Amino acid sequence: MSFTLGALTAPIGGNITTLNAILLADPRAIESNLGYHPGRLAGGFKILLLRTLPTPAQFEFDGTTLRSGGRVGLPADDAAADAARPRVHDQITAERGADGYAKMQEIILRDMQVTGPKRLVKIMPETRHDDGMAPSAQYPMGGGFAQYKLKAPGMPFLFAASLDGKGVASIPGDSLPLNSGNFTADYPNRAKLQSYLQRA
Repeated sequence: MSFTLGALTAPIGGNITTLNAILLADPRAIESNLGYHPGRLAGGFKILLLRTLPTPAQFEFDGTTLRSGGRVGLPADDAAADAARPRVHDQITAERGADGYAKMQEIILRDMQVTGPKRLVKIMPETRHDDGMAPSAQYPMGGGFAQYKLKAPGMPFLFAASLDGKGVASIPGDSLPLNSGNFTADYPNRAKLQSYLQRA
């Protein structure tokens, strides 16, 4: 799938979270917040933003980023065992029934945002999923931020920004060093990027 900075993508599914999980100047903190193994974001990553809210038919609860892959319990050492872990979505449905699940979706949709510090966001690491790495190593327990699953075929996102492995952010029309080593010099860039991501 090709991406153009500043343009909408084709529909994308999978896990999404909220912008406040993304500490722009610290990829290691982002890895810890989202439940990626150390170094997953070292090669850079894309920041994709939703500009419209999903409908109830388009998303499922995946708990928080404490729950790797939206599944209950800790990630397993092999893929088959990991896939056997029950999903948060299924657990909620079993406990509350279809009507209770739908009511939860209605409530959460009132709190979802497409602007501001808690808007819906997807991170796409340049280092992609590795089938040869154990789930327990590749997707450790994250920091507890909201996590939802966009059902296939997903939704279009705005490709808002990319960060390279050296901490330089690219946004439409600008390049913003975030980690030059001079906090005073970098602060305006960090503030500009954060403001842009909240409004784009």
